[in-house]
Amino acid sequence: MGNKRKRFIIACVKIEIRTTGERGDTVFRSLDKKMKIILLSVIVLYVILSSMLVFRTMENKSSEMQRQLSLQYTGQQHKNAQLFMKWMEEMASLVTNNTAVHASLTSSEYDNTIPPILDGMISSNLYILDMVMYGNSGSVYASSNVSAIRSFQETQKLPEYTKFLSSDLTSEWIVQASSSLVYKNTDPRRKLVYVAKIIDTNEKITGLLLMNVDLKKMSSFYHADDPELYGRHPTYIITHDHAILNANGLQEEPNDVIWETLQEDTQEEANEEMTINQTEEGIVLLYRLYHSDDRIAILISGEPIKSELRLLRNTLIGVGAFILALFFILIKRLSRSILDPLKDLYKKMRRHHEI
Repeated sequence: MGNKRKRFIIACVKIEIRTTGERGDTVFRSLDKKMKIILLSVIVLYVILSSMLVFRTMENKSSEMQRQLSLQYTGQQHKNAQLFMKWMEEMASLVTNNTAVHASLTSSEYDNTIPPILDGMISSNLYILDMVMYGNSGSVYASSNVSAIRSFQETQKLPEYTKFLSSDLTSEWIVQASSSLVYKNTDPRRKLVYVAKIIDTNEKITGLLLMNVDLKKMSSFYHADDPELYGRHPTYIITHDHAILNANGLQEEPNDVIWETLQEDTQEEANEEMTINQTEEGIVLLYRLYHSDDRIAILISGEPIKSELRLLRNTLIGVGAFILALFFILIKRLSRSILDPLKDLYKKMRRHHEI
């Protein structure tokens, strides 16, 4: 009876020890799993947050840098275009300030010395294409390459000239359609025309000067030598009558990005010297021409920046994946270096208890 009881007790103890050992193994496996999950979660969270922070920072800085560089570059181009137009105005002032011209415009007799003056101005400057002058007395003078001139009464009925003559402006630049020119022209391209009131020494308006200037030369200031700078997007001219022209003066419909931007452009923005519109494709810059209601539209493509950002994103993903794999290996080794000694110690304690 005593032996049976002793064997029973020994069997119960062995079962308890075996159960305790299994529980210990389960505890160690659970601890190992929890340790790996916690460490990997921290590493994954750190990699994701740091990568997002780096990417967003670079994205914002790249966009801001592109904005600043594009404004600096195109702003200088705009200044060069303004200098060109001021130079043309100075050339025109040699005619409008000429006392002989004032006298001829107030006289009813035709002055044969005026056309040579106009032709001399054209021959001295390649960018002046032709010149026409109207006097209040009804006299009309033009360079030799102009024919079929409208009368001053007909010219005054054209909307652009009517608006100019009734304004306080003394001069203005207008990108004119062929139908609005003061002489017959079958060329469908629009012309860049400088319109100026001829004022004598007594501050009295004696006539009107119209000077046709090379539009392509003016628009060339806004072109970039490097075609990649604008992403191979051309520049456009937005006229006072809402027509959209290319650099040659031909009317066309630009790509949807610029078109939608210009459609959203308000009258208030149109009166500003420079307007910036941010789009998904890049930055649309609108520069108002010197002494004009016409504007230049330039699209600075965002594709080069997007390409660099895609490369950065892929690099961050690759580096993040490498870091996760590296830390996974390190965490496994760390877990073994901590748990294996504990397991050995636990086994020795069990073995000692069994003895």
